Amino acid sequence: MATPSGERILPGTHVLIRLPSNAPRVIRILPDTTISLGKFGAFPANALIHRPYNLTFDILDAPATGLRLVSAAEVTRDILGGDAEAELEAGGHYELEYEDAEGGDQAMRTNRETVDDPLAQKMSWVEIEELKKQGTGSGRDLVQKLLSSHSALHQKTPFALQKYTLRKTKKFLRRFTVLPLTVQSLTHYLLECKEPIKMLDLRDETLALMLSLANVHWGGRWLVVDESGGLVVAAVAERLGLLEYTPDVTEDKSTKAPEDEKDKVKVEEKEKEKIEDRIVKVGGDEERPDKPQEGPAPPKRWIKRPDPPPTTRNTITLIHPNEQPNISLLKYFNYDTNSPPTSHPLNAHLRTINWLQVVAPHADTTLQPLPLQTPEELALLKSSKRSAYYRKLKRWERTVAIVADTQRGGFDGLIVAGFMELQGILQYAVPLLSGSAQVVVYSPNREAVTEVADMYSSARKAEWIQRGGATGAAAAVVEEDELDPTLLLAPTIHTTVARRYQVLPGRTHPVMTSRGGGEGCVFHAVKVLPAEGSVQARGVFRGTKKRKDGHREEEGEEEEEEGQKESEKKNGTESPSKKMKGDR
Repeated sequence: MATPSGERILPGTHVLIRLPSNAPRVIRILPDTTISLGKFGAFPANALIHRPYNLTFDILDAPATGLRLVSAAEVTRDILGGDAEAELEAGGHYELEYEDAEGGDQAMRTNRETVDDPLAQKMSWVEIEELKKQGTGSGRDLVQKLLSSHSALHQKTPFALQKYTLRKTKKFLRRFTVLPLTVQSLTHYLLECKEPIKMLDLRDETLALMLSLANVHWGGRWLVVDESGGLVVAAVAERLGLLEYTPDVTEDKSTKAPEDEKDKVKVEEKEKEKIEDRIVKVGGDEERPDKPQEGPAPPKRWIKRPDPPPTTRNTITLIHPNEQPNISLLKYFNYDTNSPPTSHPLNAHLRTINWLQVVAPHADTTLQPLPLQTPEELALLKSSKRSAYYRKLKRWERTVAIVADTQRGGFDGLIVAGFMELQGILQYAVPLLSGSAQVVVYSPNREAVTEVADMYSSARKAEWIQRGGATGAAAAVVEEDELDPTLLLAPTIHTTVARRYQVLPGRTHPVMTSRGGGEGCVFHAVKVLPAEGSVQARGVFRGTKKRKDGHREEEGEEEEEEGQKESEKKNGTESPSKKMKGDR
């Protein structure tokens, strides 16, 4: 998928910086600012703007400021250890055999007799710190001096030499790589550098499995319950193509506090123009200084300019338990929930609703209609109060429309990831789905998912039907906080295990260490519409048993003949075989 800001780094976007130690860092590119990477140095942000992604740069030494583009051949050579001349002298990085002087046999070179001695490095820590302060060659000169001052370097095998060189390169080389910030890279960054418990220990492979099971595609209506800080919403929006947004840096500058009174007056005038833009004066001409007024001015009536119709497809409806949803992770994709940009695709396609509005909308005070004011009353109000009234009215109309659309149901899928009790979530969310909708539930605990799978098992369905749940007593059972197990079909539990590999020539093997913590489980089922009343199968039964000689049994033939006679009596016709016999 294309990156949210295209193939080049644009102002105002968030990017992922991979340091030489493979530690990720997320930064925002703002023009005319300086980006600091700690001990690795600092550089101007303008040096990255409008450059392609996936490039590697070296931070120039002081007093120079800027970046040096590193070629792919140089990056590969540094990863494999040493330069081209050292590689030729050593006989190749991957040559593990040497020729014995006595018999000429080939033997494997090992480090069995090598003893690690800390005194083998002749440079002291004070000298290393002095070289770091000088900062020549972006750290390459320091690495080269460390290699030359090592007294036991000739005893190392080619693999050991490469590992030693790479370790020193990651520690002292002032280099970084710019990567696009996607949902996958953000998930890896949050797991490695932030608190994974806040995002429910969601891994990128688990998130990809959830989207595949839910069949998330463009054009659908998706119901989401997300308690991971907005990570699931971001993944669904990325699949729907709603994260492709080019930020406008001028919007950030306009939101800053004015420095003097003139700027303050300009900002107030712009805000007033925005408000007046949404209001139309009717009932008379507007007052203009260049047009003389003849007689008394006609009364002015203020009406609100109609808003564009809401989006009906390709939407995400988020159900949250609080007054405001917790989707703070969307800030990495330039969507701020406090002041969302109007041009962002999520502003029109993301809808939020709390659980009170889903379960008991009549009990929500925010859905009560506002006291309407006549155009004459609005004309007497100040512009600030009038704009505040229209903001409240717009917010109320949007909330009522979202609640009404959610109560109508017909969603194409449900994705749940949270700490809440899953039984209560599915009790009110599953009836809002359409037929054949996919239901995907993630929980960091296996017990919660196993309990949900047991609620929709075949035994529960049989017990429900025996108690009369399918014959009209379902409403009474729902009042007892019980689920309707006949609404979901084929409940299954999935787990994901993905092992990372080190891929290097001659050294490809699984990584021996990995991150601990919970892996989580995924519950999947399909929403069905159970048939009301009894279901009877009709048709002609034909015997399937055969004798050893290949003929049908007599019982099957007799039943087939009786079925044909009954159908002939109903239709009033005879079979073609009887007609042929009568003609003869």
